[in-house]
Amino acid sequence: MDEQAKARMKMLMGIFKPYATKSYERILPDKKRMVHYTSAENLMRIIQTRTIWLRNTTCMADFREVEHGYDFMLRFFHEQSKSARFKAALDMCFPNVAQETLQFFDDWWKSIKFNTYITSISEHETAEDTHGRLSMWRAFGRGTARAAMVMNVPELGNAEGLHVLLTPVGYFEYEEVEGEIEAIIANISNNVSMLQTTMKREEFKQTMMFVLASLAVSIKHPGFLEEKEWRVVYFPQANPSPLINSSIEAIDGVPQTVYKIPLMDDPENEVIGAGLPSLIDRIIIGPTAYPMAMYNAFVELLRQAGVPKPEERVVFSGIPIRS
Repeated sequence: MDEQAKARMKMLMGIFKPYATKSYERILPDKKRMVHYTSAENLMRIIQTRTIWLRNTTCMADFREVEHGYDFMLRFFHEQSKSARFKAALDMCFPNVAQETLQFFDDWWKSIKFNTYITSISEHETAEDTHGRLSMWRAFGRGTARAAMVMNVPELGNAEGLHVLLTPVGYFEYEEVEGEIEAIIANISNNVSMLQTTMKREEFKQTMMFVLASLAVSIKHPGFLEEKEWRVVYFPQANPSPLINSSIEAIDGVPQTVYKIPLMDDPENEVIGAGLPSLIDRIIIGPTAYPMAMYNAFVELLRQAGVPKPEERVVFSGIPIRS
């Protein structure tokens, strides 16, 4: 993606995704990193296969999370005055496009509800470089060897070929969802001429559908705020990528479809910065009875993956908790 296209993407993102834009503006200038906490076995597989799996939202610990976000949005659009403001703003850009957009979203919702695939990552703080985050280690329970992959975030617009969304989780009550949609309405109303000249009707409609869909699948109860979660979201039916393959895998004994993001650079398909040598900042080995065995294994795995100076990128967490 050239610089002009990236500038257009940032401009449109600022209009359609105000919360996500603020989150990107907070993390990108400081090159803030992300982290994926998982089992040591799963992290070994990620490095060996150069892929990371996206799982169906129905397999999440709280399978109602997607419904939770949708219920808030339904509440907003059931209020006639709010729905009318939303429709008026969209119709100023293209006549009658609002009703088409909402119908488009409703038609797709059943598919989105049961065919949304995500992987969860978390904002990583510099203070966590050595030990990681206690609450995240605890999330994997006792008796499991744990590890975390700290990652550099590819530049905005550098993974277009994957057709995935990297979106921050909004730890929202209804009033904050309401505020986000009202901000989108205001942004559209204030940029009608620009949107008419830079977007075609069908692109505008599809963009709005994905704005509503990504908002619905990225709302979480405020009680989880300390997780600082972001989600890599994939809609395989609504926006498939030729680069992402699926397979049936058994996870914790449950057979299920997973989609696999290739962790490889592919400039011809607009994927840059996703290869392991540039993606991986460090590996943190979680509390374990076998630190040296895991250290040696992950150093060798990183070496085989072409990650430079692998022995400097693997550290032990010194948090004294029982495994």
